[in-house]
Amino acid sequence: MPSFGFMAIIVMAGSAAAQDSGGRFNEYPDTTLKGFVTAELTKADADKCRHICEQRSGCAGFDIRAESRTCRLFGQISSGESEMGSAAETRQRVPGYRAPSNAAVEAPPVPAGPTQSTWTHNGSVMSLRVNPSADGRSRVTITYDTPKPELSKVGIRHGTTLFEGQLDGSSLTGKARLTGKCGIIQYDVSGLFDTQSATSFYLRGASPKRGDDCTIQRWDSTGSNANLRFDPN
Repeated sequence: MPSFGFMAIIVMAGSAAAQDSGGRFNEYPDTTLKGFVTAELTKADADKCRHICEQRSGCAGFDIRAESRTCRLFGQISSGESEMGSAAETRQRVPGYRAPSNAAVEAPPVPAGPTQSTWTHNGSVMSLRVNPSADGRSRVTITYDTPKPELSKVGIRHGTTLFEGQLDGSSLTGKARLTGKCGIIQYDVSGLFDTQSATSFYLRGASPKRGDDCTIQRWDSTGSNANLRFDPN
């Protein structure tokens, strides 16, 4: 039966009845600890060290050198450092040190579900849909819910898309769609939008002006198509 050092015998006799409520130990291969050493055992293995630490009230963890079979019990741990051939186990994570090898892998955050709100734009009722993604940004689509009657002449119906883009924080950027007798043309717009606020917002960007032959004659930054306003419905 293996024998232990004198200090180890005193530690065991004085604390065998004490039981710490801590759970699974954090495992740190190739690691030694720094802190307040309460006991040092010789001719020990990891299982024996763990068992003694479990029985000791206030045992914060231990390290062990496999070659010399020397185990140190710690009442307080300040840090850890890499050392090949050693191993450490602790009740709490070692401050300022790498994650334990048996750390639970955290699942990625689940993005919130899509939301939909209703707005008015230039006499039409619009539907704004926000679809969050795992990277923290959101896909935003604005479609016509109830277009004003005269828009039917240029082919705008319920569900026609006016804007598609991306929301990053409060910055909304993307493409607006100008629909007319010459068909659909897209142009860049951007603005500020707060999903938690029901206040008016604009999407601004130079819009194309087309001639009778449908070619782009110029780009306008002052007209209503270049300053798309949305008001809460």
